[in-house]
Amino acid sequence: MWKRPIKAAVHVGLDQPRLRAFVEADLKTRRPPRPDETPSDDGMFVDRHGVSHPLDLGLRDRLKPEWRSMLDPEAASRPPSDQVLRRRARKAVGSAREASTAVGAATGAPLAGRILEVGCYDGAVAFQLAKRGNTEVVASDMARYYVVQRPGEPEDAEIARQQDALAAIRERARVAAGAPAGAVRFVEDDIVSSALEPDTFDGIVSFEVLEHLQRPAAAFAAMRGLLRPGGVAYHDYNPFFSLNGGHSLCTLDFPWGHARLDHGDFERYMDERRPDAAVQTLRFYDESLNRMTLADLRGAIEGAGLETLAIVPWSDRSLVPLLTPDVLPEIRRTYQTATIEDLLATFVSVVVRRPA
Repeated sequence: MWKRPIKAAVHVGLDQPRLRAFVEADLKTRRPPRPDETPSDDGMFVDRHGVSHPLDLGLRDRLKPEWRSMLDPEAASRPPSDQVLRRRARKAVGSAREASTAVGAATGAPLAGRILEVGCYDGAVAFQLAKRGNTEVVASDMARYYVVQRPGEPEDAEIARQQDALAAIRERARVAAGAPAGAVRFVEDDIVSSALEPDTFDGIVSFEVLEHLQRPAAAFAAMRGLLRPGGVAYHDYNPFFSLNGGHSLCTLDFPWGHARLDHGDFERYMDERRPDAAVQTLRFYDESLNRMTLADLRGAIEGAGLETLAIVPWSDRSLVPLLTPDVLPEIRRTYQTATIEDLLATFVSVVVRRPA
């Protein structure tokens, strides 16, 4: 009987992204390679500069163990199980608490009032925020984002079906969260060109969304317009330049490969190494991953007329041994503002405010 509560506690802990990343990195250093893992000298990719990159075909399995589901049309479109929604509801409790704590620490006031969550998916965090007193929550997302990740070209009919699927998922997520009907207002909205009411939100939050915005500078400008004077925004995201910033589709077979190769070499890599997934991956690479460095982030915030209250890169020290002297110079050939801080920051938390 004692195993069940311990297992539940472990699952709750692993639902926290930074703790999970730490555990996975630690296990990677402790365990010997599995028989089905190809050693790091199993192949080579030579980029257009003549640099040879030894390939480690087990790297994506370690960084993104569920990547295969992205290439399976049935798995990619299958709605999450009730167990997954309950797990996401538990994780959302911590995400909402962390956002509120960060905002409170930075401003001296709690996250409350009229709040917008950008990129809400199932609404798990939105439902948790809605449970707080003196809080009204609007949650936005774009159905196209989920369709773009799947095999095949996105079609209008599929996007419409995805909107219906999201509505069904959100109703199940509401039940999993124990929130009353109508607790959250859901809208289809592109934050970059938002149609929501300007100057009406006391707070804006997002979780693992900023890295997917095609025009982050325009998004910050739009968020300033949506916030009331004195309103705050909190974002927590997994940046492109982190080791796992290529996500499931664009993580290559050598460390930081998605950032070390320019567009032409990335496309050639896909044609040579993963031709069956090339079209799907390149669409996600072009449409759903921006190249925002920390310097770009600060510039976007300042350009939008927002006040920076906190930028916290959550660095993973276990990655330092992988950061060989060639990595940063190779990345800087294409992305001049990238720094070691960008490469080691698995997540970045941001708190900004519209001046009163």
